[in-house]
Amino acid sequence: MKIRVLVQNLQKKDNLASELFQEYKPDVMLLQEIKLHSETVHFQASYVSRMGYGTAIGSKFDVKEVKQIQSPSAEFGGIIHKKTTVATVNEIQFVSFHGYNGQPWKDKSKLVEHVEAVLKDLSSGPAVIAGDFNTWSKDHFDAVEAKLNNTGFHHAYSWPYPGRDYPLDHAFSRGLSLVSHENYACASDHRGAILELDL
Repeated sequence: MKIRVLVQNLQKKDNLASELFQEYKPDVMLLQEIKLHSETVHFQASYVSRMGYGTAIGSKFDVKEVKQIQSPSAEFGGIIHKKTTVATVNEIQFVSFHGYNGQPWKDKSKLVEHVEAVLKDLSSGPAVIAGDFNTWSKDHFDAVEAKLNNTGFHHAYSWPYPGRDYPLDHAFSRGLSLVSHENYACASDHRGAILELDL
């Protein structure tokens, strides 16, 4: 079974996820920095603030077993915790991940703790973890990849962030193979990715 997945940090742009759904017609969307109240398409799973900002998952298919996980550590200022949405579609667990940022010190240990918190809530079996990991350096990426590799995930794809030497956005999968990938520009400051995966 093949499944087409779109991954996008939306930069809180009005109705952008709905526009991308209409343009690319993916089977599953993994969305970060969504402005949920502005969207005209219904996204079945989400974890957002009172202002409607956070992560979401949408699909053409049934979405079930929705979970909401926050980063163990708050961002600078001690108030905001990054929000992660998990849901199952066609027996595959999908994770829309927006990683702990750690500005201004960019602490990779707290990003790894965030990944660990998500992994604890996943069952065994096919899964995709994708989104804006806030990997500010290769050291950040290597630490995240090592933690994911320990639970059977492998790096599927990374795509560029304009003006940066190292990507912030990545996809990891377990029990699926990557058939094809592409990335595109849109109204967000992040490029998005479209992955075709085979179970």
